[in-house]
Amino acid sequence: MKKIVILLSIVNCALCIVYAQPLMRQLPHYNCVNYDANKLILKGDSNKLHYFFAKLDSLALLGDQKINIVHIGGSHIQAGVFPNRMRMNFSNIMPGFGSERGAIFPYSAARTNNPKNFEVHYSGEWKRCQNSRPPVTETLGIMGYTISTNDINSSVSFNLNPAEFGSNWKFNKLRLFATIGDSTLMPVLIIDNDTIPAVYEDSTFVFYLNTFADKGTIALCKTSDLERLYMSYWSDKSDRSDESDYSDSILSSKAQKPSVLNSDSLEIGLESDNNQNPTEEYCTTNTNWKFSIMGLLPENNFNGITYHSMGVNGASLQSWLRCEKFEEQMAFIKPDLAIMAVGVNDANVTSDKFSKETFKARYNQLLSKIYATNPNCAVIFITNNDCVVRVGHRSYGLNKNTALVQQAMHELAEQHNGAVWDLYEIMGGFGSISVWNEVGLANKDRVHFLVPGYNLLGDMLYNAIIYEWLYK
Repeated sequence: MKKIVILLSIVNCALCIVYAQPLMRQLPHYNCVNYDANKLILKGDSNKLHYFFAKLDSLALLGDQKINIVHIGGSHIQAGVFPNRMRMNFSNIMPGFGSERGAIFPYSAARTNNPKNFEVHYSGEWKRCQNSRPPVTETLGIMGYTISTNDINSSVSFNLNPAEFGSNWKFNKLRLFATIGDSTLMPVLIIDNDTIPAVYEDSTFVFYLNTFADKGTIALCKTSDLERLYMSYWSDKSDRSDESDYSDSILSSKAQKPSVLNSDSLEIGLESDNNQNPTEEYCTTNTNWKFSIMGLLPENNFNGITYHSMGVNGASLQSWLRCEKFEEQMAFIKPDLAIMAVGVNDANVTSDKFSKETFKARYNQLLSKIYATNPNCAVIFITNNDCVVRVGHRSYGLNKNTALVQQAMHELAEQHNGAVWDLYEIMGGFGSISVWNEVGLANKDRVHFLVPGYNLLGDMLYNAIIYEWLYK
């Protein structure tokens, strides 16, 4: 064991010398950014974070690790730019590894903003339920949304690799988090001319492919047709693809470069978990059979770093605690690192209505669900960005609760032996959101960021993690 530790230390030193410059992202210069604050502030004994770094060492040395990172939050995360920047940066660490893309949800079918780094199309009538719009009348999981239909002809199609992003994500196994209230129906996965039947495993529907794919369509078929479909699919195919086919394509691909959107603007839902008035548009209450989709998890056989982003417009900690299947579905990921960015919507209230102790108690509840799937999961807390809050019918003021959330997250990191990435400090503190807006980094709503801002955050947080791994 001691020899392995010494070997990993040697590899870490070698990475510092050989890869430090290529691994770190070059950052643009803005006078409003406090670059000195771009670091992980480690609290407690930090053993879990060091365990995560040891897995990175092992991946670099032996290539024997499947590492999972989850990034959980609200509209900053659903927009997709920030987490996808992180995803693409991490995919560059170990060239040649065919890591998985991470969990997705068909946001477009829920008639809400879909991240542009993967495509979704749908047919039929789908109704949505989301964790930030109570009352919750559907079962929710790790993605915080559920779409439901009682139209047998409804379908959802996805493409992991839109042309403009140049990504190259592949899967040969697809796990569908879903329920069907009719035993005569089962989901199928349609890829080109193949119709692949599902296998019901561990309360999920799983599609096993004999080749690699990056897109597909989820539809329904009658269970009476399943045996014929199963025999047809597997009898016409050779053995599953050799793993080298895909890893070779990764090595020669230009896909593993951080993507940049052409437009600085984003569609971001301005929602809040406070005082919602639900309507039939958001939650289906049909008492007949329903096909409900909670998310999709594309998988493959290769080691590497998988980055899962889970964001819901308006989501607070209370929102995520409404997700009944959160722990059950998180067990399929078993995260090694959880980046917790929940807090903006919790603090989106007047100062007299925000309780730091309630905020911390809810965080402890949510983290307990993550620890149940991996007790060694490391945690990085992202403090709230400076932003405004409604203080009157049509008036807004700077949110004083942001500093209280900052304090709470430092205390939580101490309690959980985690780390803090202090975005509030990086921005410049109270009132900095207006300056970020003036230089083209923040949205005019003074809550969200623009594409350059989110890309900057993705590069800065990534650099902070890599610096801690290589140099500390």
